[in-house]
Amino acid sequence: MVMRALPLAMGAVTRDVRMMYRRTKRNAYLTAFAGLCFSTAYVTGIAAVWAVLAPVWGPAPAAAMIAGVMAGIGCVVLAVLSFLKYRERRRNSRRRAAQRLTAAAAVSILPRLTKSRGLLVVAALGGLAFLASQSGDQD
Repeated sequence: MVMRALPLAMGAVTRDVRMMYRRTKRNAYLTAFAGLCFSTAYVTGIAAVWAVLAPVWGPAPAAAMIAGVMAGIGCVVLAVLSFLKYRERRRNSRRRAAQRLTAAAAVSILPRLTKSRGLLVVAALGGLAFLASQSGDQD
């Protein structure tokens, strides 16, 4: 029974992997094309802004103004990114503290579980599962 189901399962897995590969490849190409279009639009927009500002203030001040505005926007984006990273670090430290508290509670209850052999086995398996789930969580 298992030997007959194995080729069917392998065929389904292979089909899924093949479709996932094709989908990923298609999405990568379309994303790259969209990025090219957005980059072209961005450069064209900057050139249009420069063309409007150059007759009013001259070419060099117009370019300096555009560079200053873009540098300011870049600094704001970096500040937002820094804040988001700080918030994520704080969340992770709270999550780790909660996990340590959970582990301490589990260890404190362990002596009560050792009275029953079946509960001891279940507790040991649960502890191993917890440790296994924590091993892949580090950056």
